[in-house]
Amino acid sequence: MIKLFFAFSACLMLLNTLGQQRILFVTSNQHYYGSTKLSTANHFEEMIVPYDFFTKAGFLVDIVSPKGGAIPVGYINTSDSLQKKYLYDGWFMDKLEHTRQPSEIIPENYAAIFYSGGGAAMFGVAEDTAIQKIARKIYNKNGVVSAICHGTAGIVYLTDERGNSLYAGRKITGYPDFHENKEMEYYKAFPFSIDKAIKANKGNFVFSKKNKDGFYVVDGRFVTGQDPSAAAKLATEVISILHKNLPETKSDKDQITEILTDYIEGTANGQPERLRKAFHPSFNLYAIAKDSLWVRSGEQYIANVKPGEKTNRIGKIISIDIEKDAAIAKAEILIPNWRIFTDYFLIMKYEGEWKIVQKSYTWREIPKTQKL
Repeated sequence: MIKLFFAFSACLMLLNTLGQQRILFVTSNQHYYGSTKLSTANHFEEMIVPYDFFTKAGFLVDIVSPKGGAIPVGYINTSDSLQKKYLYDGWFMDKLEHTRQPSEIIPENYAAIFYSGGGAAMFGVAEDTAIQKIARKIYNKNGVVSAICHGTAGIVYLTDERGNSLYAGRKITGYPDFHENKEMEYYKAFPFSIDKAIKANKGNFVFSKKNKDGFYVVDGRFVTGQDPSAAAKLATEVISILHKNLPETKSDKDQITEILTDYIEGTANGQPERLRKAFHPSFNLYAIAKDSLWVRSGEQYIANVKPGEKTNRIGKIISIDIEKDAAIAKAEILIPNWRIFTDYFLIMKYEGEWKIVQKSYTWREIPKTQKL
């Protein structure tokens, strides 16, 4: 029983950590080129190639659109084995049918934002202030901003909190006017030129005249590709940057998981310094003993932990609930052949750090039939 309990605990904590390594895909709800009757869509290949790379690298991917819900999908080549795979992947297609609304997105949960292409990307995304705010927050948290082909249209108006360009002076690429057919009705319906809009926002728009040669550019934490042929290279670059940045970019949930782990392991392994790291100086513990409230200070608790003296306590985190600068958490501590303790934590964030402020707890005896 104890081994199973410990294995479940390790698995749960691993899932909690991996769950925070997320990438947000931005798509469009647009079905037509502007007010025309010409159908348009999100580019299937430009979504599934990066998606395949990111998920295989261990990242979770969420998909957002300005309005949420189902999005139009096109430019599909069923002769391509990877496209065919995802076309019949119910889990992935359900994501496209139920994209999230911007109001559902918590930017702090994402390490990168990726704007997929297709003609639909020219409409409804760039001017969406909620998506702009999400991208800005992700970037400001050391995240990556990425786009491909017409998806670059989505970043043309990105600015910081003061209204200054988020990519001023940086090289940005996307599908250029050079390769567009400017006489066609689809192009005339575009609300703007990607080239000119990037330049107007002080970016350095660059492109390859060859086309379909895998052209992409990396400038700081901006990774952009010219057309579908760049999708694999672009995804690889994003992953490379994230692997370098992620250890330094811990989400709130990661930080809370870390201090709870300090509490669990610090107590079990005789490491009072880890408890001081996790506890606020005014930390108190509360329990009911003989129908009375029993209160102990954090210092009293830490004083009972002898340096280097290990115990047989086995702990696991059950849940974490965060709202801005406050959080509550629940953990279970198994002491074999005796009790299972249930801990409830009040955790607060101040001066950029999360600290355990209070702990209340209770326990239940392990039935004799389960004792080893």
